[in-house]
Amino acid sequence: MREVIITLGTIVFFFLFTSIWGFYISIRPPKIISQITPKDLGLDYENITFATEDGIKLSGWYIPSKTLPDSTNQPTGKNKAKKNKAIILLHGYPADKGDILPALSFLNKKYNIFLFDFRYLGQSEGKYTTAGAKESEDLLAAVKFLKSRDIEEFGIWGFSLGGAVALTAAPKIPEVRAIVSESSYASLDLMALELYRIPILKYPLAHLTGFWSKIFLGIDLKKVSPAESAKGLEIPILVIHSKNDEVIPFKNALLIQEALKNKSKAEFWFQENLIHGQLNEEYQKRIEGFFDENL
Repeated sequence: MREVIITLGTIVFFFLFTSIWGFYISIRPPKIISQITPKDLGLDYENITFATEDGIKLSGWYIPSKTLPDSTNQPTGKNKAKKNKAIILLHGYPADKGDILPALSFLNKKYNIFLFDFRYLGQSEGKYTTAGAKESEDLLAAVKFLKSRDIEEFGIWGFSLGGAVALTAAPKIPEVRAIVSESSYASLDLMALELYRIPILKYPLAHLTGFWSKIFLGIDLKKVSPAESAKGLEIPILVIHSKNDEVIPFKNALLIQEALKNKSKAEFWFQENLIHGQLNEEYQKRIEGFFDENL
């Protein structure tokens, strides 16, 4: 009997310790702070600090377009940048704004662009990340700041965590005209499974991780669902995902596609043989064309 009790106690300790540790490292991952700035790419920019509704100060870069018209010349054609439009670029987890800048800087030729670090990550304040549960508030704060700068219409590009936040928050932002969501998860509870790539055991461990999220943060992982939120969108959306994505499995893209199946303005670009974050050689042309047509 004593051996049985010890064995059961060991099993219980394993599940409790492993799930608590998994929960902790998921909300407080090592910070990645890129050394690159827009200046390194020859871009004029402004360092920005703005606050969320819950009082967290976020760090951002505002990069005005090189082709903005002056006060006497108005732009002509949809390919000309306008002062009242901007594209917000949202980074992945657990990276920062500098991580995505080199690959997306081409958008600055025609558009104002704005990048910021989500709470806790990069140079922003915050005691922890919620991997998308509260980061929608960060995007709302960014939009509020840009509106104070007379920006009236927005495009959003988001990668991984950023793509999930774009889909989740956009129904609350009527000024958003177009979204590119790349490698987004469909529901946060599915990502809890990706913490534990242990056959069979990952299910109870993910369930316990969701339990700790409710207890300590008041967050129900099942209710953080970009796929469900996307059902409320009627704007142009480009969903990008690789079938070989090793971080966010392709099944997430299929769930988002199912959620958008009745949306005539939804586009899907599913690629072969690319890893998480790897870009197709046609990437720049496709992204630029999408925003030129819809923003």
